[in-house]
Amino acid sequence: MLQSGRKADRVADLLLRRIVGGDVEVGSLLPKEAELATEFEVNRSVIREAIKLLEVHRLVRPIRRRGTEVLDPTTSFSPEVLQAMIVPEPGRVDRERFRDFLEIRAELDVQMSVLAARRRTDEDLVILDRHIEALGAALGDRDEYNDELDRLARSFARATQNRIFEMLVWWNQQVATELHHVFASGRPANEPHLLGVRTLVNLVRAKDHASIGGLVTAFHEWATPRLLAAAALANGEPVEGLLEGIER
Repeated sequence: MLQSGRKADRVADLLLRRIVGGDVEVGSLLPKEAELATEFEVNRSVIREAIKLLEVHRLVRPIRRRGTEVLDPTTSFSPEVLQAMIVPEPGRVDRERFRDFLEIRAELDVQMSVLAARRRTDEDLVILDRHIEALGAALGDRDEYNDELDRLARSFARATQNRIFEMLVWWNQQVATELHHVFASGRPANEPHLLGVRTLVNLVRAKDHASIGGLVTAFHEWATPRLLAAAALANGEPVEGLLEGIER
């Protein structure tokens, strides 16, 4: 059963990437189960399970007496679909879609931070201070520092008292996992970065909404070109134009 599940995951991932990449036209029908089973060299039960997974991602829907219709991937809320949009194949980043993702991420980050300042409790502040201490202890250890930053972001989301922000943070972190080598450029485990995070927490403590918006916006203006340059490097593409305006 476990082996069958893994096969279904693999087939679903391959079909997902075909749909997201436009290799399968929206509104068309997937090949019949028997055809897919032959192509992927699995039995039909694996294909059925894989198609169920695609239904969960809202990429297909069964139509009685017709077959399985392919849906528009932009209507899916699945992190796996967004991952496939940004990373259409291993080792290659779609920089246009990555830029779109970073733009939305920046706007939501500002709104989340401002809302956290408005609604945070004394208990939230205690938790945020603990994260700052943990980040200080993790300086120089990139992996632990990044893990702690993820935990800090989830605590910020909880401080908003808005469960949708909590979901969005998990969604963002799941998408970023596949691009950890790219996001590392925007998360230096050093004192200047920690100072910026500590300043943000202090502004939340003071409920200084205006300064919070400016600080978070400035961070993303600093980070976005670096992330795009890192994505280009990961693709083996030139970065000269992307590096313009980045202070060295």
